[in-house]
Amino acid sequence: MKHQTGIIQILIAVIGLSCGCTGEKLLDEPVPEGPVEVHFFSSAIPTRAEGVAAGTDKLTADAKVRIYAYRKKAGETKATATNNYTVTTAADGGTQSLSPAAPASGTASEMILPSGTFNFYAVSTNSAETAVPDFPTDKASDGVPTDEYTTIDAKNGIDYLYAAVPEQKIAFGTKKAEIPLTFRHAGTQVQLTIIFGDGAHAGSNDAAQNFNLARVTIQPTTELNAKMHLYNGEIRFGNLLSGSPGSADTADFKQMSVVTSGTVANGSTTPANQVATCHLLPLAKATSQKMGIKIEIGNLVVGGSGAQPLTRTYTGELDASAGWLAGTSNQYTLTLSGTEIKFSTVTVVPWTSGTGGEVGNITDTTPTGDSTTP
Repeated sequence: MKHQTGIIQILIAVIGLSCGCTGEKLLDEPVPEGPVEVHFFSSAIPTRAEGVAAGTDKLTADAKVRIYAYRKKAGETKATATNNYTVTTAADGGTQSLSPAAPASGTASEMILPSGTFNFYAVSTNSAETAVPDFPTDKASDGVPTDEYTTIDAKNGIDYLYAAVPEQKIAFGTKKAEIPLTFRHAGTQVQLTIIFGDGAHAGSNDAAQNFNLARVTIQPTTELNAKMHLYNGEIRFGNLLSGSPGSADTADFKQMSVVTSGTVANGSTTPANQVATCHLLPLAKATSQKMGIKIEIGNLVVGGSGAQPLTRTYTGELDASAGWLAGTSNQYTLTLSGTEIKFSTVTVVPWTSGTGGEVGNITDTTPTGDSTTP
């Protein structure tokens, strides 16, 4: 019996050697074991861009994205891999994929990972020009970035986007893994729509057709102690999820981007509406809280016949008593019509959720005889 058992064991060993693999390997044939190439694509993000209804939208073309991969494993104290990407959109305008960005020296390459379970964290500035902040990668506990140390200083003027894909398994023998990323806004957005009227207009139809964009600046949220956390994408001020108002000095205001919305009717001297947008750090709610805003509009005719085009300067207050919370778009309207200058009640279109308030105390601070253009 012992002799027969020995023969059986030898046969099993010979069969195993001839296969050159284990029983687990047989299940994975014909794809060999080895590293896995990981591809990423973006799904929709909540949005409120000018001309786009509240709902979902795509990332900005060529937006910069950085992805951090952490392998969930006992004793892992740092990220397994990081890679930079740019956003590319399919020819049919559908799915957006992420293409590896080439380093300063070298060529672009996809992320290559071993098998295992990973957490993926993606951060973007939703911009082709603004660099993605570089989070530390050497502080992790069992493959999870530490909440306290894996942070960057958060700044106003940046549309921080964040996505996380937890517990993603990368399997042996998989030639390519496709990972979807659903982004959300980590900061807040403020929009001001400027509406011109019969008593506040351009000097002619041609001037209305070529009307200058306004220069709009806004009081920002303080940046003191503002940190963005890689673990969950939150922007926090110490232990708080929103900050206090920044400097009320107009010299410290943050410039808003301005675009034209709509068209000018034939023969009309009324310019098309303009929409100013700024991304800020979340602002905490506070009773009777006001945030300053300043608007400079060049070549604007205010008044009846004989009035000359001037650069008009208006200052006002935005009612922010309900705060400008993370993930919300807070929208105001400034209506100019002769001597009537009016801010509307704010409308809050949520990227995720939020509330709003009112605006008031608008003042025309145009110096007498000013005829410059911003």
